[in-house]
Amino acid sequence: MKKLLYIVLALLVLVIGGVVLLVNNLDSLVRRAIEVAGSNALGTEVRVGSVNLDLAGGSATLSDFSIANPEGFSDQDMVRFDELLLALDLASLNTEVLRITSVRSVNPFLHYEMQGTRSNVDALRERFPASATPAESAPAGSEPVIAINSIQIGGIQGRLQSDVLRQTVDVDLGDVQIPPVQGTPEQLAQQIAVPLLTQLGRNASAAFTGAMSDQVESELRARATEIQEEAGERIRQAEEAAQGAADDLRNRLGL
Repeated sequence: MKKLLYIVLALLVLVIGGVVLLVNNLDSLVRRAIEVAGSNALGTEVRVGSVNLDLAGGSATLSDFSIANPEGFSDQDMVRFDELLLALDLASLNTEVLRITSVRSVNPFLHYEMQGTRSNVDALRERFPASATPAESAPAGSEPVIAINSIQIGGIQGRLQSDVLRQTVDVDLGDVQIPPVQGTPEQLAQQIAVPLLTQLGRNASAAFTGAMSDQVESELRARATEIQEEAGERIRQAEEAAQGAADDLRNRLGL
């Protein structure tokens, strides 16, 4: 009987130890899962600095979230967030679909890079079909299904870079709100990326057009000033030549 009790106690210790180990490593497991699913879906590296899960409070914080530029562009990060703040529906933990009630961003940033007529946002957007893959296409039970009710990305700051711009231009790219999505982690990455990249590309393209217009207007003003200065110099030289010729003529005539 004592031997059986020792075996049961030993099993309990192993189970409890395993649970503690899982809980202690849950943040890093979630971080790795996000990086793998995001990188696979986007075709470029997704990095998360850290994940802080507060299951008791029903929240999660992703810090230093970034998406690298697609191949063929600079080594700058294309998208960065200081933080992504997630509100969790704890009641959904016991259901087939884990529900996140909201996602909010802190200090979102886009590096919009043009090469010719094609941008880094275009290159990433080209990976996806016109419509996102529905969650039903995943085999039942093969991957967790997650639903997100609301994604709000506000106050997006951007930097425009192109070989036709004299220098990089910092711009305000406004806000993006993404409608509810549901699917496996990779499906979510696609369902979020498509409207996000579409709206960011539209806003950045408009800002780029405005920056180009400002640059052209500035160059025209600068050129007009140069022409005025050149014309003024030529008039001054002509006046000096005319005055010199008049003085020479008077001297010859003894006037």
